[in-house]
This record gives sequence, structure tokens and C-alpha cells, in this order.
Amino acid sequence: MKRLLFLLLLCIVQNVAVAQWAVGFRGGVNSTSITRSHADRIDETYGNLCGYDFGINARYSINSWLSIRADLNLMQRNHRLQRHLNYLSPVYTDHINTYLDLPIMVDFSFGGKNLRGHLFLGGFSGYWLCQHVEGTTYVMTDYDVFFVDFNEPRPFNRENRRFNAGLIGGIGLSCSLNECIDLNLDALFYYDLVSHNKGYGILQDYRYLNTGSLTIGIAYKLNKKEQQ
Repeated sequence: MKRLLFLLLLCIVQNVAVAQWAVGFRGGVNSTSITRSHADRIDETYGNLCGYDFGINARYSINSWLSIRADLNLMQRNHRLQRHLNYLSPVYTDHINTYLDLPIMVDFSFGGKNLRGHLFLGGFSGYWLCQHVEGTTYVMTDYDVFFVDFNEPRPFNRENRRFNAGLIGGIGLSCSLNECIDLNLDALFYYDLVSHNKGYGILQDYRYLNTGSLTIGIAYKLNKKEQQ
């Protein structure tokens, strides 16, 4: 029993010795698609749009292969609604949606001292800050159809659900420049479990965002002396 307690204490001491905080910044681009529970309108399709993705993060390394990471991201999750029927084919709407997201992930790492791979698994929650729409609509008269461009902010309404949450996962690559500085390349996928609308009443037309993100970043490692 004493030997078991001694080994457990030794393991804890070793983990504390390698435990380390790191803080960083990352930025890049993403691409978002939208999934509809009922896609009954054949004249409408949703397509991917790109957006920006910026964030700050903090990582706590428990040992050499396991860390906990939390990010705070300002990111666009954009998508396009395209019309397809005959003369309406030029009509489309780009939805520019800005979110503040908080992912929390477990980071499994592997590799050498200077170059390491990462596997990220976790969840996220977020808040829909603002929305903007731009595109082309149409005006019909008795004799012709005119196409008109628009670009304007869109206010929120009671059908918008501004809270979102979901699962996050991905892979990464980190390179240590020295004892304090890491360069990081992350490829993450955000999968919403909460629809960004409330279903439009009896239609129950729920819509979920799916975002793939590619970012590069830099992290500063706080060694034990700096933490004290």
C-alpha cells in the first residue's frame, strides 16, 4: 500500500513538473455549409461561403501528450442561398454571420520534441453577434423582370436563435522555434447541434451550420519559473 501511494505521488509530482501554460493567437479562413432538416424547395439550394476566423487561446499541458485548450474566437460563418428556377437563376443571397465562439478541447499530441502532431476533440458554445446580407433580387413588372443588387445589415427577429453549441474536432501541427515559442497550424471542424433558427412554426425547417476552419498561430509557453 505504501509503495502504491509512493508511486502515485511520484506520478503527480512528475506531471506537475511538466505541466505548463501557453497562450497564443491564431487567424485564418473557414468555409461554412448549412444543413436543412427539410429541403423541400427545389428552386433553392444552400452553398458554402468563406469567412475569417481569429482567436486567442490558452493551453494547459498536463503531461507530454495530453493538454486542455480553450479558445475565444471571432469568426464568420457564412452561407449562400441560390435560386435556380428559369429566369430567377441570377437571384442569390449571401448571409454574412459573425459569431463569438468558445471551444474547449482535449489536445492529444504525438511526435518529437520540436515537431508534433495534434488531435483535438471537444465542444463549443457561441453567440450570434450580427448578420449582414448581400446579393441580387428581382423586381417584376407587367413587361419585364429587373435584377437589383443589395447590401445591407439585417436585424434579428424572433425566429433567429442567437445561442449556438456543438461539437468540435480536428488535427494540428506544431513546431517549436525555441523553449518559449511555438508555431501552430490547425484544421478544425465545427458541427452545430443547435439550429440557428427556431423552425418557422409548423414548418419545422431547422438549419444547422457546419464550418471547416484552417488557421495558423503562434503560442508563448510559460515555463515554471515564469509561473511562480
